[in-house]
Amino acid sequence: MNDILAGAWVYRSFLNVQDHLDPTQPLGERLLFGQGELVFDSVVGHDDVRGQLSFRSDPPTQQDARLEMVGRIEHGTPHRIRLRGTGVAGTSAEGWVYDYVGYLAPEWADGKDQVPAIVGTVIRSAAHGNAPAGVVASFVAVAQEFPEPRIVIPLPEPVIRMLAGEKHRLHHLLWHSLRQFWLSRDVSDETREHIRKLGWEPPRLGTESGKTAVDNGSGIDFLFMHREMISHVAHMMHGLGLDPIQHWSEPPQPGAVRAEPDFTRAHPELPVPGNPDGFVVPPAWHWPSSLNLERRIHALKSDEYYWSRMRWWDREFKNPERLSRLTLGQLGALLEFSIHNDMHMRWASVPRLAEGTKVPAGRGIGDIDSKWADPSNDYLGDFYSSHVNPVFWRLHGWVDDRIEDWFAAHEAAHPGEVQRTDVGGLPWFHGKNWVEHDQPWAKPQQGFDVDTMKQVVHLLFPPPLVDPVAAITLARPAVVSQQSATEFFFGRELETPLE
Repeated sequence: MNDILAGAWVYRSFLNVQDHLDPTQPLGERLLFGQGELVFDSVVGHDDVRGQLSFRSDPPTQQDARLEMVGRIEHGTPHRIRLRGTGVAGTSAEGWVYDYVGYLAPEWADGKDQVPAIVGTVIRSAAHGNAPAGVVASFVAVAQEFPEPRIVIPLPEPVIRMLAGEKHRLHHLLWHSLRQFWLSRDVSDETREHIRKLGWEPPRLGTESGKTAVDNGSGIDFLFMHREMISHVAHMMHGLGLDPIQHWSEPPQPGAVRAEPDFTRAHPELPVPGNPDGFVVPPAWHWPSSLNLERRIHALKSDEYYWSRMRWWDREFKNPERLSRLTLGQLGALLEFSIHNDMHMRWASVPRLAEGTKVPAGRGIGDIDSKWADPSNDYLGDFYSSHVNPVFWRLHGWVDDRIEDWFAAHEAAHPGEVQRTDVGGLPWFHGKNWVEHDQPWAKPQQGFDVDTMKQVVHLLFPPPLVDPVAAITLARPAVVSQQSATEFFFGRELETPLE
């Protein structure tokens, strides 16, 4: 239940002034008792609540008043939160004790742009300095939006412009789409022939008959294409005089939503409350068209899922004994349709348009309207946008590092059977028994022509027919542009032999 609290809130307390106030005086001076940052930790498995209320100066100092908040959330209508705030030793709040009772404000059925709020009262339970005990004030805490990684760990502006451009959005969308839906019954032979003539027929498929294609070498394409993307961005970073984006050594553990500044620095900065390192898991959201997908997203964002499944995958894909039995294509296929897909959705936030409007189901699979072109569209649950997100490069760095683990495992188990080579300027591998083919598919031979890619998108995901008679008489695919891209890519159940 405390997940409804986890994250950062703006805290304001107000004097309970009974008299009418002088309207010529600033309202803050007349009513405001205190204003600070309230951050609730995520606590698993019970209704305990922990967090911190801080009153920061600018720039922050070690003496800034901070209270450790401990309490419980009590079920009801509305929910009630009881907290005790105790001043942190070594800060200006040392010796402070305040008690809080707040109620989670109910939502209006017809409310517009509602923001979660806690409304309640606070009492000074222990005197400090010249401040007497027993003083009561009212408070309101307003939930802040989840701080997105693009704010906390932004990519350089030239890299963002490149990744958010039409060419890269269309390429990433088509590469994944065609590998998954080329032989779908919703795609006609005529459509496939049109796409074939445009040079976009995939040589191998990622899924076949509702199953992950483990043994056809398509996993090599997955690994190589993303290695090429990583190399391209690393080259841009080098050209800007910057270090490459650091890969995750493991999927980040469920972490703290608050952190203190590094006061050893000359100019300490406050880590962003609610997502201090950029890797806090964003909250789940209501899925309007698929209850099963909503439940799945809630589950894979949980701490339990991380410890019971994601950590198991991390160990398995680093296990030399296991890796030495896999071909390179098998490794790529198993990675793609297990931990890779789930990392995308675990770190995905609710999709939004550029002006901030939430679109819970995200982009329609064939909708490439300019409204989705803004760099802020970096939603990890859609291949049209996921590569714009800073987290994408961390998680795909983790995936890419598994290739080197695979090579090391084969060198130890059967030396010389897999050898290093070069494909298109990228370090790669060959080996008769362990590398299924030597022609990884990352893009068509003719390259990235934007107009051609748009044509392929419209062929693969056509808009719905307006004429109902034509819709009946013409053989049109059932896959239409309005259907959710997330449901297409991440909402289907595939048989993937992981055990």
